[in-house]
Amino acid sequence: MHVFHLSPRGRDAAPGSSTRPWATLAGARDQLRRLRAAGKVAGPVTVQVHAGQYEQAETVRFDPRDSFTHYRAAPGARPVFDGGEPLTGWKVGRRNGRTEWTLDLPDVALGKRYFRSLFVNGRRAPRARLPKFTPDAQGAQHVLRVGEMLEPEKTGIFEGRDTFKPRPGDVSADWASLPDAEVVLLHYWIEERLPKPALNPRTGWLSFARRSAFCFYEAHINAQGERDHARYYIDNLFEALTEPGEWYLNRETGRLYYLPRPGETPANTAIRAPRLHTFVRAVGSVFGESGDRMDVHGTQHVRGLAFTGLTFRHGDWFSPLAEKHLPSHDTLENNDLPIGGSPQAAIAVPGALLFRAACDCAVTDCTIEHVGLYALEFGYGCRDCAATGNLLHDLGAGGIRAGGADLDGLGARRTGNLRLTDNHIHHIGRIFHQGIGVLLGNAADCVVAHNHIHDTCYTGISVGWTWGFRDTLTCNNLIEGNLIHHIGAGLLSDMGGIYTLGIQPGTILRGNHLHHIWSHDYGGWGVYLDEGSSYILVEHNLVHDTKDAPFNIHYGHENIVRNNIFARGQHALCSVSRNEPGHFAAGFTQNILVGPSQSLYRGGYRDDISRGALVANANCIWFPDGRVADSVNPETHLKEGNRHKISYAAWRRAGHDQLSIVADPRLTEGSKTWRLAPNSPALKLGFKPHDWSQCGPRPKHRR
Repeated sequence: MHVFHLSPRGRDAAPGSSTRPWATLAGARDQLRRLRAAGKVAGPVTVQVHAGQYEQAETVRFDPRDSFTHYRAAPGARPVFDGGEPLTGWKVGRRNGRTEWTLDLPDVALGKRYFRSLFVNGRRAPRARLPKFTPDAQGAQHVLRVGEMLEPEKTGIFEGRDTFKPRPGDVSADWASLPDAEVVLLHYWIEERLPKPALNPRTGWLSFARRSAFCFYEAHINAQGERDHARYYIDNLFEALTEPGEWYLNRETGRLYYLPRPGETPANTAIRAPRLHTFVRAVGSVFGESGDRMDVHGTQHVRGLAFTGLTFRHGDWFSPLAEKHLPSHDTLENNDLPIGGSPQAAIAVPGALLFRAACDCAVTDCTIEHVGLYALEFGYGCRDCAATGNLLHDLGAGGIRAGGADLDGLGARRTGNLRLTDNHIHHIGRIFHQGIGVLLGNAADCVVAHNHIHDTCYTGISVGWTWGFRDTLTCNNLIEGNLIHHIGAGLLSDMGGIYTLGIQPGTILRGNHLHHIWSHDYGGWGVYLDEGSSYILVEHNLVHDTKDAPFNIHYGHENIVRNNIFARGQHALCSVSRNEPGHFAAGFTQNILVGPSQSLYRGGYRDDISRGALVANANCIWFPDGRVADSVNPETHLKEGNRHKISYAAWRRAGHDQLSIVADPRLTEGSKTWRLAPNSPALKLGFKPHDWSQCGPRPKHRR
C-alpha cells in the first residue's frame, strides 16, 4: 500500500513523503490524481495527516478518481481542518452605555462575502435577536406569537402564507435593519425562516419573501378545543443587539459588531468567521445527474474513500430551497413563492461532510463541530458506507442524515447497507431546530446502533419517509442499543425519542434506553410509530420520563411491542392516535407499565381507544399509589358514544389485558440500567430482562 503524508508545514508541490509532505487536503487530492493518471500509483493509498491546524477556505470535492484513499490521522495526532477565518483588528468603543467592538470587512460591503455564524473562544455566538431565544428549555420560553392571519378559517396544515399581523408593539416600523432580518416560526414539528420582512405601517401586516409551508397555527386544536397561533422570534436584528455575547453583521456597510462578555478583550478573545458550509463533498456519477451521456445502470461510484481521526470545525449555514428536496410537490402546488423551510426533519439541509453515489466509504473517530448544517450525509446511491465512533456536536441541523430515492426513483439512486454506530451526537438543531440525531429516510438494511444522542430540539432517531400504507424501500433496519435522552427541550411538537414512518417490514427497535423527552404542545413520546408504521418489532426498550406516552402509535398494521419497560409518561403510559377497524395496529404484550401517569392508555382523534387497535395482554401494570389510572379518550375528540374515562375494570370488560396483572414489578433503578428482582411477578408473565448498561458507544475493541 502506498503511504503519503500531509502536514500544515508542508507544500502541495512536494512529493508527499514523510520529510516533504503535502500541505492541504485539496493539494493531496490533486497530487494523487496526477500520480494515478501517470500510472505511478495503483491500488489503495493512505495519507497520514499530521498534527496541526489546516486552514480550509473552500469545499474539497472528491469524485470516482479519488477512490480507495484513506485520509488518516498520524499516530497520536489530532489534526484540525478549520473552515473559520480569524478576525483581528477590532476597534473598541461604546454605544448605548455598552462596550462594543467593531470590525470593517470590505468584502462584505462589496457583496463578495457574507456569513451567518460567528464563533468566539470555541463557542457559537448568537446573532442579535428579539426576544432572546435560545434552542433549549429555558430559552424556548422567549418567543412572540402571531397576532392575526389572513383567512383564519383555513386550518389545513399546508395552507401556509407569506403575511401575518404581529401583536401590537412586537414589531416596529422604526427598525432600519428589519429587511435583513429573518422571522423564525416555531410550529407543529418544524421551524421556518421567513426572510426580508416588510412591515406596512398603515395596516400593520408583515410580509416576507418566502411563504410558510404550514399555516400560522401552533398545532392542532388544544385541550380547550381552540387553535393557538404560532410562536416566532426575529433573528439578525441590529436593534436587538443588547446583550453580551451577541453580534451583528451589516450587509450594506460591511461592519461587524460584537458585544464582549465580561472579561473578554481583543487580546484574549479568538473570534472566527466561517468561510464555507461543506468541508468535503464526495459525489459519484449517476445517470441523469451531470448531463453526460452514460448508461442508465452505469453508475460510477466513489469507492473506498475514508476519513479517520480528523476534526472538521467552523462551518456556516444557509437557507436551502426546500421544494427541490421534497419527494412530492403535491401538497405545495399553486403557490408563487418558495417555502420557508423543510416540512419535516430538516430534509433540505445537506451535510458538512457529504457523500452521494458512494460505496464502501467511511468516517471513523472524527469530530465534526461548530457547523451550520447536518454533520454528515450519506445521500442518494450510497451503499455499504459507515460512520463509527464520531463526535458530532454544536450542529446547525442534525447529526447524520441518510437516504436516497423512493420506489419511483432510479435504482442507482437508492441507499442502503449503512452502518451508523457508536457516535456521540449532542447539542444539535442550533439553527434548523427540526434537525434529527440520526435520520434514515428512504434507506434499507441499515444498522443504527450504540449511539449516544442528547440535547436536541427534536427527535433522536427517525426511520422512514412515506406517510400512509404505500410500499416503501425502508425495511430491515436495526435500531439497537442507543442511549437517547433529553430530547426536544419543549421546542417543537409531534416528536419522539425514536420515530418511524410508513411500512417497514423487518425493522427492529431493540434494547434502546430513552428518557426525558419533552415536546412543546402535543407529542413528546418515547417510541413513536407514526402514520402507516407497520410490521415493526419493538422489544427490550427502556423508556421513561416523557411528556406524553413512552409508547405511541398513530396508526399502522401488525406491529409487535413486547418485553419493554414503559414508565412515567406524564399523560399516559401507552397511546393510540387513530383506531382503524378491521385490523390491529400493534400487539402489546409482556411489557411492564409503571406510573405515575394521568392515564393508563390514551386514545387520540379518531374512534375509541377501547375498540381494538391495540391488542394488549400479559402486561405487568403498576402505579405507586396502588390504583390504576383510568384510560381516556380526549374530551376534545370525543365522538358520539365514546367515553372520556374508562376504568381499568371497564377496559378489561372490553376484552383487554385479560392475562395482565396489577403488581409491583420490583424494579431497581440505576443510572445506566433498571433491574428486576428475581422474584418479580413480571417474570411469570414471560417478561425477558435486558441489560441497558450496554447502551451507547462501545469501546473500540467491541464495535
